[in-house]
Amino acid sequence: MDGITLSGRSILVVEAEPFAALEVEEGLRDAGANVFGVRRLRDALHMAEHPALSAAVIAQRLGRDNTTAVCRRLSDLGIPFMFHTRYDATEARQKWPDAPVVTKPASANELIRAVAELLH
Repeated sequence: MDGITLSGRSILVVEAEPFAALEVEEGLRDAGANVFGVRRLRDALHMAEHPALSAAVIAQRLGRDNTTAVCRRLSDLGIPFMFHTRYDATEARQKWPDAPVVTKPASANELIRAVAELLH
C-alpha cells in the first residue's frame, strides 16, 4: 500500500459489479478504512447521508442507472468523491472537475492513492 493509511476514515464504495466492488473494498480495508459498500442507487443515496462519511468511490453506472444523483448529493454535502469507471468520463469531468477519475481496471495502490489525495 506504499505506506498510505486511511485509518479512521469511512469510505463509501458505489459499485454494481461484484468482483470490482470486492477488490476496491478489500484494498481500502487493507489501508485501514471503514468501508460502506452499496450496489444499488437507492442504497447509495441513503449512505451518502452517513454522518461519518469521509469520501466516496463511485462507479458511473449501476446497471441501468447512472450515479449523477449520488454525486450531486455528495457534492451538496461537501463530501469528496472520485470515479472508478470503465466508461467515457468526459461528462463526469465536466460536471465535477474536482473529482478524480481512475479507469478500470486499477490496482489497489492506485485507488488508495487517489482516495488519500481526496482527503488531503
